[in-house]
Amino acid sequence: MSTARSMFRSLVLSLAGMVLVYLGVGSILADQWRVDTTRTVVASAEQVAALVRDFNTWKKWSSLEAHLGPQTTLEVTGDPGTIGHRMKWSGNQGLATLTMCAVAADAIEYQFHSQGPGETQLLLRGTGRLEWVAEGTGCRVHWHDESKWDSLPGRWIGWFGALQERVKEIQGTSLAGIEKAVAESKQPPGK
Repeated sequence: MSTARSMFRSLVLSLAGMVLVYLGVGSILADQWRVDTTRTVVASAEQVAALVRDFNTWKKWSSLEAHLGPQTTLEVTGDPGTIGHRMKWSGNQGLATLTMCAVAADAIEYQFHSQGPGETQLLLRGTGRLEWVAEGTGCRVHWHDESKWDSLPGRWIGWFGALQERVKEIQGTSLAGIEKAVAESKQPPGK
């Protein structure tokens, strides 16, 4: 009986230690993240602005999408290039939205958030900015996203960096997609 009691005590102490490490280290981990990507594309500032300001065109050039189950739907609402223009993904795993909150001659800003099923659990929220400026024969486009972790599990996820790496990948492939969409728009129909 003494061996069983000793093993049980060791198990309880080990679990308590793991919980303390989880809480202690988790409380000092960074509670926010930022991702920035800049690329010069072969396009005019006007062409970039037309693509970026209209969420209906994002399907042509952006790799940004929310996977919320096998029947995820995307709905775009509001007038392009205006505050309140929105992309909304819905599925059996929750809801995600990206809403334009500022529009300038050379930039847009947006807010994003995702929620679990039933729209009760906020999983992620943050802000982003896409800005562009003519540069030589092209256009330099800068994409910035940032968010704050509201929970301890989020801080641990952020520490491993998987979300930040995925956002960096989306930004890079999307900026390349802008250049491709502009090139395709210049080709005559049927080519």
